[in-house]
Amino acid sequence: MNEQHLEPLKRHPEGRALRAEVDLRRVARNFARVREAAGGRGIWGVVKANAYGHGAVPVGRALSEAGAAGLAVSSLEEGLELRQGGVACPILVLGGLRPEAVPAASAEGLTIALVGPEHLADYARLLPDHPLKLHLKLDTGMGRFGFLPSELGECLPALGALAPWIDGAMGHFATADDPDQGFALRQRRVFEACLAQLRDAGIHPAQRHHGNSDACLRGLLGDDTHVRPGLALYGLTLVPEGRALGLEPALELVAEVARVKAVPAGTTVGYGRTFVAPHPLQIATLACGYADGYRRDLGNRAVVGYRGRTYPVVGRVSMDYLTVALPVDVPVAPGDPMVLFGSDPAAPHCLERLASALGTIPYELTCGLHRRITRRFFS
Repeated sequence: MNEQHLEPLKRHPEGRALRAEVDLRRVARNFARVREAAGGRGIWGVVKANAYGHGAVPVGRALSEAGAAGLAVSSLEEGLELRQGGVACPILVLGGLRPEAVPAASAEGLTIALVGPEHLADYARLLPDHPLKLHLKLDTGMGRFGFLPSELGECLPALGALAPWIDGAMGHFATADDPDQGFALRQRRVFEACLAQLRDAGIHPAQRHHGNSDACLRGLLGDDTHVRPGLALYGLTLVPEGRALGLEPALELVAEVARVKAVPAGTTVGYGRTFVAPHPLQIATLACGYADGYRRDLGNRAVVGYRGRTYPVVGRVSMDYLTVALPVDVPVAPGDPMVLFGSDPAAPHCLERLASALGTIPYELTCGLHRRITRRFFS
């Protein structure tokens, strides 16, 4: 995707022209590269948070077609969205499930993470009539969901009653991106010790998965049968191994110029008058603001791509609009597309650089893209 070749966006019924351009071909290529890095292990492709803002159903279909063993989501609602969108592959709900939701999950063939001891008796009561597969979450050092090693022993009898439905065991790395692998290796040892406890109790999960994206890229997979990459599938990992593997960002955010006007020196722009034109300029107004997920604090800090060059975002980003300053001799007109998030990692308006300017991570920016933004998919 290249802004020099973008065609004007079609107007939408609500009169706004703002679109996330998602290249499913890149998602598929990233998937293949991650699978190779993971030694061919089965992949649970993580598509929670609307596939990190990329669009859960189209991305889920693309990953399923590429050979994913299944898809991982955060909640029952996200799993049901995929099923309603025609995604038939296994779906793992990472955030667990309240007992009253078990019948709905069972009816849709969802797999559920068992995230703690609180509902073991409820599950034992419900699963004979509402069967579903369980993946036992082990807290090896993340400190959130999962059975602590210290409580696993006392839960083994109750887990034994659920053994017919326990299909997997899982953990989650806290520091897989850290150059110092000490804590990650400690988590791996804890995971293996917990698996040994389960085996001694006669519980033999067919699937084992602890590795996230960076663990796949950095060889922290041990004897796991599966992995759970998320951000790497979208080309958003920041570890050097991701760049070496050729992972490609799959999303661009493109907005149409809503209005353009020439202004004299001294003109102020936006709330708080935080930008003053130092000389005659053109101000292009784009129909994108913080309600769409374009961060307010990118005002006077970010640039956008237009016809092979970049121009600054000036003034404060407001709820629905932002403004861009261009020299008076640059041809620009309403309807022209500008790239707000670029997919070229070397571009000044790429997600990594914008996130760095904000002191955050690229996938916070993509996850923040509102569903009112139209998604356009390339495959």
